[in-house]
Amino acid sequence: MVSKALITAAGYGTRLLPATKNVPKELLPIIDTPTIKFIVDNCLEAGIKDIIIVTRFGNHAIEDFFDAAPALEKYLTENGKIEEAEKLKKMYSSANYIFIRQDPTLPYGSASPLYSARRLLQSEPFVYCWGDDIVIGKGVGVCESIDLFNKSDVDVTLFTTHVIKDMVTKLGMVVFEKESNFVKSIVEKPSIDQVISQCCHVSNFVSTPEIFAYLNPKKIDTKEFIFQPAINQLCQKGRVNAVRTKGKWMTMGDPLNYVKTIIDMALYREDLRGDIVEYIKSLNL
Repeated sequence: MVSKALITAAGYGTRLLPATKNVPKELLPIIDTPTIKFIVDNCLEAGIKDIIIVTRFGNHAIEDFFDAAPALEKYLTENGKIEEAEKLKKMYSSANYIFIRQDPTLPYGSASPLYSARRLLQSEPFVYCWGDDIVIGKGVGVCESIDLFNKSDVDVTLFTTHVIKDMVTKLGMVVFEKESNFVKSIVEKPSIDQVISQCCHVSNFVSTPEIFAYLNPKKIDTKEFIFQPAINQLCQKGRVNAVRTKGKWMTMGDPLNYVKTIIDMALYREDLRGDIVEYIKSLNL
C-alpha cells in the first residue's frame, strides 16, 4: 500500500526568471491554482495522506501556502465567502505535510531531493513526483502509477507518455522489453540518432526503498546526481515496469510550456472552455 509521496520543489526555476526570483516555480499559477497543488491533489486522489515536500534553503513560500490562514479564513467567512474559506481549510487538513530542506552538500541532479529524504522513506513504498509536471484528467497520473505498482511484483513503476521525436532528446527515453510493460532501460536525454522509442519517463515513479541501495552521491558517472542509473540497475534484475498514461502530460518548466499548460488547462475546465474557444476563434490566427 502506497501512502507516502515525495514532491520536489528545490530548484531555482531559472528558465522562468524574473518571475521566480521570489516565487518558487511550483507556486506559479495555472490559471487560479499553483502547479504544486495540482500534484498534491493528484496524490490525494490516489489515496495518499503523507506528503513530503523537499524545498531549498531560503524558500518558505511553499510551507506558507499549505499552512493555515486564520485571518483570511475569518475574513472570507464574515463576508459570506464560505466555499472559498472551506477550500483553504481543506488544503492543509486533507494531508499530513512534512517539509525538509534539500541537502546543500549534494551534487545537482534529480536524485538529490530523493536522497535528502531517504531516512523518511525506508519502511514502505512511496511515489516520487516532479514539482513542475501535471497530468490533466481524472484518475490519471499518480493514480495510474500506484494502480499498476499494486498489481505488480516490482521495485519501481515508471510513469510514461508518448512525445514527439524532438522532445525525446530532452527527456528520459524508456525502452521496453518486447511486448510487455517491463522496462529494459532508461536512456536519459539521448541524441537524435539514439532515439528508438518515443515513450518517455515523466512526472512520477513509484518505488520501494530498494532504490536507495543503488543511490550514492559519491559514486556517480556524470556531473549530475541523477536517479536513472539506479533504476537501470533494477531494470537488469527485471524489477521495473511502466504505465502508459491515458491523461495529458504537461510541464511548465519554461515559458513556452508554461503558456501551453495554461491553455490546455483552460480548455479542460468546463467553466472556461467555451469562452476560451470563442476567444481563440476571434484572434483569426
